[in-house]
Amino acid sequence: MALILIADDDELIVEMVADALRPRGHVVGTLDDGRHVVDVVTVKRPALVILDCGMPTMCGTEVLRKMRASTSCFDTPVLMLTGRRSEADEEIAFRAGATDYMRKPFNLAELVERIESLILEAECRLQAASM
Repeated sequence: MALILIADDDELIVEMVADALRPRGHVVGTLDDGRHVVDVVTVKRPALVILDCGMPTMCGTEVLRKMRASTSCFDTPVLMLTGRRSEADEEIAFRAGATDYMRKPFNLAELVERIESLILEAECRLQAASM
């Protein structure tokens, strides 16, 4: 069971992703803008953050830059889930520190596979670091 934070202003996307993750035992938290993501990640320490690029108040790439600059959440895996389709947008996200990038519309089964893979990779890195 992992805590996953979804920051997206599209309620339908949030509901669809959360509904796919909960039956797999994950706990899902949600935010509808980028303003409080870093604070929530610092306190709650989710296993993964799913960020939309285009959110009100603070865009996903700005949130990601702040996360990567923070000592308390710089290593939290982040999957950018966005409607931005260009390769340039994808490159900007990876330069900002994205762990993975997926475009909307997306295949829900593929998204869940990627999420679980990213969480497993992070857990393995954590275990290796503690040895």
